[in-house]
Amino acid sequence: MRLLLDRTLLLTIALGLCLVHKCCLGFSPSGKHSGSTRSRLPQSHHAAQNNSNDKDNNDDDASATTLNLYGEATIQSEVVPPPHEKIHEFFALPGSALLLLRGSKNNDIIEITNADKQLRDAYQEQCRKVNANISTSDHNERFFEVTTSGVNFPGLQIMSLATIGAKVVKEGHAGFPAYEFVLVRDSTYAKGNRLFVWFFNKITNKDDIDDSNRDQTTQSLNILRVLPLDDGSIAFECNANLSISVKVPAVLMKIIPNKEKAESTGGESLVATLQKDIPTALSAFRDSYIKWRDSN
Repeated sequence: MRLLLDRTLLLTIALGLCLVHKCCLGFSPSGKHSGSTRSRLPQSHHAAQNNSNDKDNNDDDASATTLNLYGEATIQSEVVPPPHEKIHEFFALPGSALLLLRGSKNNDIIEITNADKQLRDAYQEQCRKVNANISTSDHNERFFEVTTSGVNFPGLQIMSLATIGAKVVKEGHAGFPAYEFVLVRDSTYAKGNRLFVWFFNKITNKDDIDDSNRDQTTQSLNILRVLPLDDGSIAFECNANLSISVKVPAVLMKIIPNKEKAESTGGESLVATLQKDIPTALSAFRDSYIKWRDSN
């Protein structure tokens, strides 16, 4: 029997695969948010921070087209009344970082306690690419493996495993601490309809390259800051950006009518994803801080 595939559905999945192939720092989608939100979608950005060209230089990928996607969002929590003398202590708690990584779907988080030189070097490289603070010899960063609960498309489920470096930065606003989360590396796998799994493997080159040997084509930096207000209150502000460079084989580009439109649509989807993903984690962080402060 002939299998009929809807062009719009395939296009949606194609763009979606470009997005969910990369993990957005482990945050899970949430619902409503009562704080404020700002977003930015530049016309051009360093999504190809490695100066990648529209066409791959490798002969095997000479016909592939590179889609560069970028999204950025800034979200602010509800106000927290004073006092805040112990806020540095709260940021230093081992569980504080987990609040920001777990999300609304209770992502599985494993801390990497024996980070080797290869992981630390990869972290430093990503810090340079996203303009995060470069670690000093004290190695005060922590590393986590975050497994998302999956993203569903019609007939397809995509899982993601991300390695994230987290550190407290003391040079925040007015001496307040800040948290930096940097995506170090990520990998994905799909299950479901065999045709869509093949499609996923094709668009991500999983049939040809092992995850451990592929270049990191996604950069992401998430900064949680403390914003002091005039009346002594504070608010937590989260600024997150995500840039993705995806090589799409020529045969799959046939269902994407326009490269620039695809990049614009993909960037808008990234912004929408960030605006949905962050508020739950931000709200949990705020509520936990208030509860901890009032009991200590």
